[in-house]
Order: sequence, then structure tokens, then C-alpha cells
Amino acid sequence: MNLFRLAITGLGVAFLVSGCGGSRSNSKVDLSQMGPSMNAKRYANLEKIAAKDLKCDAELTPTYLGENQYQMSGCNTEGVYELRCRMGQCSWVPDVRARAEFDLGCARAQLKTSRIDPVTVGVAGCGKRATYRAIGSTYGLAWTLNSAVTQDEAPAAVPTAK
Repeated sequence: MNLFRLAITGLGVAFLVSGCGGSRSNSKVDLSQMGPSMNAKRYANLEKIAAKDLKCDAELTPTYLGENQYQMSGCNTEGVYELRCRMGQCSWVPDVRARAEFDLGCARAQLKTSRIDPVTVGVAGCGKRATYRAIGSTYGLAWTLNSAVTQDEAPAAVPTAK
């Protein structure tokens, strides 16, 4: 009986090592350079979310920005995503600029973000600015407008000497 168990265990290990039954890995991406929390399953989820968000079926190019933030680029656009984990449960925080595009009436490429605190981000672009707050649980976060959209004031004209 023990010999049978050992044979089955060995067969299972052989399948995992050879790739059958193991997690899918993107051979074009070196996950060891993608931060301490990244693994093949999380990367596959990131690719799926970014492809849908960026409306891009082409292969996306990842860039690790540090502090569990990743930039995904492709189809002449890019998005920034953050991996947040709590007690082993992780979820991807979408790019706040996707929401701000609509609220500010400004193209994503023209929007700049500033982190205010772990759940609040300021977004500015096209002469407007707003504050967004991440709401939800570890299983799904979304951005919601946390302030009125304000118009940046034009700088006062400097009087000229005559």
C-alpha cells in the first residue's frame, strides 16, 4: 500500500514539474523582476483586467513601478494597476484614470495622479481636478468621486509697465 502511495505521489510531482497541472507562466515575462507579490496566476489576472480596461487584444508590456504597482502598455495606451493583499487575499485596484476620463472629460494620457493617502488619489488634467477614493473590499475595489470636479484657475495676467 505504501509503495502505491509513493508511486502516485511521484507521478503527481512529475506532472507538476513538467507543467501539467501547474500554474500557467508567461515565458516572455520574468516574474522574478515583477516584485515580491507577483506570481503567474496574479500576472494572468492582471493581463486579463488590463486588456479589457485598455481595449487591447495585442500583447501587453508590463513594467514594475515598485510598491506593488504595475504599468501595462499596449495599443498606444497604458494603465497603472496596484496589487493589494490582506491576509493572503489579493485583488487588483484598477487605474483611477479610467474613471477620471469620464468625470473630467479628459483623455487618459493627459491625466496626472497624486497619491494623497492609501485610499485617496488626486487626479488633474485638462484644467480640471478631482479627488477619488477607493471603496470596496479586498475582493474588489473601485474608485468613486470624493470631491467636486473643480476648474483650475488661470494664472492672473501680469501687468506690463508702460
